[in-house]
Amino acid sequence: MQSWRSLMRFEPFTMVLHIALGIIILGACVTHFFGEQGEIHLRADEAQTLTHRSSITRTAPSVTLFLWDFQVVYDAENNPVDFITELRLLDRSANANAKVTIDEGTVRMNKPLKYRGFRFCQSDYDSDQQGVVLAYNYDPWGIGITYTGYALLLIGMVGFFFQKHTRFRALLKNQHKWLMVGLGIAAVILAVIMTKVVTPKPPLQPVLQTPLLGIHVSVIMLAYTLFAVIMINGILGLCLPKRREQLMQLSQILLYPALFCLTAGIFIGAVWANLSWGRYWGWDPKETWALITMLVYAALLHLPVVKGKLHMSNLKFQISYHILSIVAFAFVLFTYFGVSYLLGGLHSYAN
Repeated sequence: MQSWRSLMRFEPFTMVLHIALGIIILGACVTHFFGEQGEIHLRADEAQTLTHRSSITRTAPSVTLFLWDFQVVYDAENNPVDFITELRLLDRSANANAKVTIDEGTVRMNKPLKYRGFRFCQSDYDSDQQGVVLAYNYDPWGIGITYTGYALLLIGMVGFFFQKHTRFRALLKNQHKWLMVGLGIAAVILAVIMTKVVTPKPPLQPVLQTPLLGIHVSVIMLAYTLFAVIMINGILGLCLPKRREQLMQLSQILLYPALFCLTAGIFIGAVWANLSWGRYWGWDPKETWALITMLVYAALLHLPVVKGKLHMSNLKFQISYHILSIVAFAFVLFTYFGVSYLLGGLHSYAN
């Protein structure tokens, strides 16, 4: 086994990746312990007041909301495409002698209203369209910290492929021909998936009316496609002893972009969720199992690093690696199919 000193010899962008994950976890902790979220029901003839006394700031924002107007926007075929809530906001500061101000604000689907640290998102509306349900959160610090982690994570993932002294680059030099074959297979699988399975059929629900839909789905499907090729390599590696080591190395090469795409897709989905539902993470079954899948493949990625170079030519290690590659794909299948049909959740619209 390699020494801890050798394991800690990270390249700069590799170090950024790990720091980013730590910042994301820190942001999540700040949100959990100091943030506040919930739902508020407004009727046209009622007012609701929200107050949050923060333990990390001296302010105590208090906002009274009045529902001024609500309307559903329909397309030419009478399908809802947007929800628009017009609000009047009575702003009371922590100081009782301070001036009270009245402002106006609009909440639309995927376009939350930000006001004095509060964020309001469209959640539901009454059948008579005289009342709405708004999701809200007060998290002035956690979201900023978490989004900083997201930005660093993106920088780290892109920069990783430009580093010269990495295990990925070493494998790439020896397996570039096989890599082209693997990418060709992945391209065919991805084309079939995107045209037959993933493309949503109109009319789209209002929550899906965003450019983030195409980005989120495409990146996730690219990751799943590469995982499928890795799984195929695992089967071939068990059936073709003479190509076992080559196929294992090819799987290890593909695992880097596959895991990065899955990670990026999860966090793009988190940004989307923050715009649509007022929180970037809610432990919905689909997102939870996507996270589990990410952790499983992250463990598979780090396995050769922990075991060391001597294990690359070890027959038992090669067989074990191919078996684990096949088993790991079961998490992909459950995340994509099993969760939708067995656990449901907010992603049930994707069925």
